[in-house]
Amino acid sequence: MSSNNIKLSLFLCLSMCLGIGILRFSYTALLPSTREAFDWSIGFASLLGSANLLGYLMGAFAAMRLPQNKSMTLYIQIAAIAGMFSLMCCAFANFPQAWYICWRVISGISGGLLMILSPSVVAQCCDIQDRFKINFIGFSGIGLGVLLATLFLPYLDQISIQTAWLILCGFALIICVCLSVLLQQFKHHLSAQTVVTSSKVTLNTLFYSVLTVYACSAFAYIPHSLFWIDYLSYELGLNLFWINFNWILYGVGSALGAFSAYSLAKRFGNLNALKILYSLYIMAIFIATLSANPVLTFASSFFTGMLNPAVVFLTSYTILQLYGLAYKKLWSIATLCFASVQLIGGLSFSTLQHFGVTYHQQFILAAVVLLLGTLQLAWYTRSDQCHRIREI
Repeated sequence: MSSNNIKLSLFLCLSMCLGIGILRFSYTALLPSTREAFDWSIGFASLLGSANLLGYLMGAFAAMRLPQNKSMTLYIQIAAIAGMFSLMCCAFANFPQAWYICWRVISGISGGLLMILSPSVVAQCCDIQDRFKINFIGFSGIGLGVLLATLFLPYLDQISIQTAWLILCGFALIICVCLSVLLQQFKHHLSAQTVVTSSKVTLNTLFYSVLTVYACSAFAYIPHSLFWIDYLSYELGLNLFWINFNWILYGVGSALGAFSAYSLAKRFGNLNALKILYSLYIMAIFIATLSANPVLTFASSFFTGMLNPAVVFLTSYTILQLYGLAYKKLWSIATLCFASVQLIGGLSFSTLQHFGVTYHQQFILAAVVLLLGTLQLAWYTRSDQCHRIREI
């Protein structure tokens, strides 16, 4: 790889690590210990999760409206710094509830901006033939961030929860500095380009089909992303060691997600790889209901961790491959749909819990929704209807 491609890969990897892996999943990993240490109720902890989803939606909407030029580098830096401060401000107890809600919203906004703007910078600064490898390396950062958030779990009985949050803040500070240095390398390239964003893009059934199943995946992964630890603790009665082990498996799976999508796409092509990944995703969610054997719980943790970043990466790259410089707008739309469904789904699952719907029933509902999305993707991409897409 050329020096420029290495810098782009590192930049995207760090952006995804911070924006998604750390700013979003660290809360889920540290939630049980934080709730206990800060004396939060279950309802307030759930509200903070929804606040982050709302912020992510706001960030995606804001990113869609930002100009596609060198100003993106400034917004990326602001988002990274704000995200870092959100971690620091969640490290201290005894603040009003509004304090934590505000910072979790800011954390979500930062994640939404980084998720859209950083891949858009890469799309403009690299050659077409290098996009797949750069995006694969870059989106691996999601899994690395999740893995970083899980590394604390075995040691939470030895360090304070405040220290864990501040260590994550330290990681975020290092990433902010690295991003600022790397972004200086890309400003000239972005200034030299004129991107026409007002031109109309013809969207076909394929785009809407990919968008639909992507939105379904946002709904389907909510039980694992928000309630998995509570399920392991209160429903299955696992002790802290096995809860941590399951969450570490989730983190390891996340770290391998982009690689699994890359390997499948190289062998079967983008769309076939997406169908395989979504099919595995359905099974990974469904086997969470088969709690009689711990191995199935381990498998569900690992594969749901792996498949979420896998489908995010491959969906993003497929849109980039199909629509080129219209990518920023269309990826913004996809992320908005994902964030909207995620927020609605999070509130829906919380309501279902309030009315006594069991965790097993929630997993089944999630698997069924994703099954419907996958079936419509398989229908609209059957035979040779998608010959216009350039397969890997």
